Amino acid sequence: MDSFAVNIYKDMLLSIKQGKSVCGKSKAKPYFLLSMIECIALGKQTVNKIRWDNSELIKTYDSIFRYYKDEHFVPLLVPYFHLSSSSFYHLVCKEGITPQKHNRTPSQSFLRANLLYAKLDDELWGLLQTAGNREFFKRCIIDRFIKENK
Repeated sequence: MDSFAVNIYKDMLLSIKQGKSVCGKSKAKPYFLLSMIECIALGKQTVNKIRWDNSELIKTYDSIFRYYKDEHFVPLLVPYFHLSSSSFYHLVCKEGITPQKHNRTPSQSFLRANLLYAKLDDELWGLLQTAGNREFFKRCIIDRFIKENK
């Protein structure tokens, strides 16, 4: 385990900007991060090409919302798109398309027409292949965004 890289990515993960919800800050991005980590752990996400319409990712995301009894459900498409404001997460568009920054979440049809997938930094992806790193990142995300905001 490269502790320097783990600490750098921990800081990046914990500095994500959260959107606003009816009851304060939205937990959609932290739930989305936990969903990606869980899918990697379960072998349901084996390549660094994260698709917004991946049924396993959607099921995992939905179950995390239910697990934390969050009444303000946010569709996966929202954090999937808006996490691209973070330096470790990137939207990969079809050839000739330039990723656009939107204040609003684009439609499914827009994503289907313009987006190939999202990806994490290759180094972060590599770190997430180790169970200990996954558990560390999960614990940090839960402590910072979920427990803190209860």
